[in-house]
Amino acid sequence: MRSLRIVAVFCGLICFLSATSNGDNWPGWRGPNRNGVTSDAGVPTTWSATENVLWKMPLPGIGTSNPVVWGDKVFVTASEGRDQGELHVICFDRNSGRERWHQRLWGTAPTLFYGRSGMASPSPVTDGQRLFAFFGTGDVFCFDLDGGLLWQRAIADEYGPFENRFAAASSPLLFEDKLIVQCDHYGASYVIALDQQTGANRWKSDRPEVWLSWSSPQLVPSGDRVELVLSGSEKLDGYDPRTGSRLWTVRGLARECVPTPVVGHGMLFVVSGPNGTHFAIKPGGSGDITDSHVVWKNDKGTSFVPSAILVGERYYLADDKGIGSCLDAHTGKLIWKRRFGDKFTASPVSADGKLFFTNEAGSTLVLDATQASYEEVARNDIGEEVYASPAISQGKFFVRTAKNLVCVGIK
Repeated sequence: MRSLRIVAVFCGLICFLSATSNGDNWPGWRGPNRNGVTSDAGVPTTWSATENVLWKMPLPGIGTSNPVVWGDKVFVTASEGRDQGELHVICFDRNSGRERWHQRLWGTAPTLFYGRSGMASPSPVTDGQRLFAFFGTGDVFCFDLDGGLLWQRAIADEYGPFENRFAAASSPLLFEDKLIVQCDHYGASYVIALDQQTGANRWKSDRPEVWLSWSSPQLVPSGDRVELVLSGSEKLDGYDPRTGSRLWTVRGLARECVPTPVVGHGMLFVVSGPNGTHFAIKPGGSGDITDSHVVWKNDKGTSFVPSAILVGERYYLADDKGIGSCLDAHTGKLIWKRRFGDKFTASPVSADGKLFFTNEAGSTLVLDATQASYEEVARNDIGEEVYASPAISQGKFFVRTAKNLVCVGIK
């Protein structure tokens, strides 16, 4: 029976990875495997507001969801209006920037929101057949890739609107035949799995002891199972993504969580702040594993909003105030620390041995990730403010500025 269970878990993980790990695509929040890293190559390392800009298209309203790329399509969400209840899902042609389709929608329960993101903080996600978009209004929409609406759910109507000062920001993920959405807030917190084809509940797990989080869920393989990991108020929880049952808990996170955990070297790397702690955690186990599964901790250089990134043997982060840090992934020891400049909201991305850190002023710092020392390659100013994390696909670097979607590539 154990060997059959291992095969089943392995097949489920392969289904997840096959939908997300194609280096040519950036299918959702933080790209393939939700770590900000892609195997894509040929990405330019120098650009400006005009140099190596292949196209630039204006966007309606506001939003901080990252662009999502599949094949020759780029998807972006946005919101506008006095209460940010007017929602947009837009598809652009990857090569020309031409608008291919544009869905205008009305949100069910607009709530308090962050002034730069409105109701469009969560990034959409696609499996190459369907596009799923979740908004801070508590609405989930499913489209085919030609823009046809397949189904929608107003979970705010069913389980209550989001009660926090920045609306919902957690980006959903796909696992097997389920869309998983983390819904932590001052109201009744929960995590829910929806059937990808119908939108019906597959499972729902209440999280009564969690009152706040804007973090996005993550998947991690652990022995003969796959675990769903959620950062929440003062703790990290592991769940069974097939049933929604809670498996384990690690305590010690900050009260407010925004960054998404990253995975590598058989560990989870978690940060919450701004005055929190970095954790490296072995997944697995059951119950409270705080004392048994924490490999290392470091309370220096933590961030409130930007997620970290793991490239090779090193773990990198830019905090909100523009201080960059590089830690040894195995020990948590500081390798270097530098002032990058300006403030950061966007999370870093990596491709082709390079690291890309984009600050709020629109300047992208490019570092050589193959070197243990700090090796600056370039600084590139796009000429507009940037709060959304970039995307990389097929040798192109996609930047969502405060007003436009910009495609950078080698001309």
